[in-house]
Amino acid sequence: MTPPPSLLEAALATDDALLTAQWEAVQRWLASRFGRDAVGIEAMLFLIGLQQTGQGYKPKMEKEDKQDVIMEGTWAAFEKIGLYARAPQTGEWVRTTSLPELDLGGQEKLLRVALVRYFAEYVEDLPEAAAAAR
Repeated sequence: MTPPPSLLEAALATDDALLTAQWEAVQRWLASRFGRDAVGIEAMLFLIGLQQTGQGYKPKMEKEDKQDVIMEGTWAAFEKIGLYARAPQTGEWVRTTSLPELDLGGQEKLLRVALVRYFAEYVEDLPEAAAAAR
């Protein structure tokens, strides 16, 4: 019997058409929440990072602080596909699995899947397959 795929393997195997539909649903949800038609990946990671750190938006935030918030968002999104987890004792992010070598398209797909999985708990009209990842 073949073992079930890991979260990372399942993310990489996500159907492109389904991912596009899910991505568009997340974009619609973000547009309705923030009044912007298109929210880029970096802005999404920034929003996730703000939520994870609980610090809220500060208009005069230093560039290094913004980068730290984006990295926090990146790790939180990648947690949803099993790539990172918080260490119980320190609370720091640690990689939980190795990442296969991916071309630029594969890297973007992996990041989009992670973002869709992160927002799955908030977006009610997300196409079906992400509901299983909630």
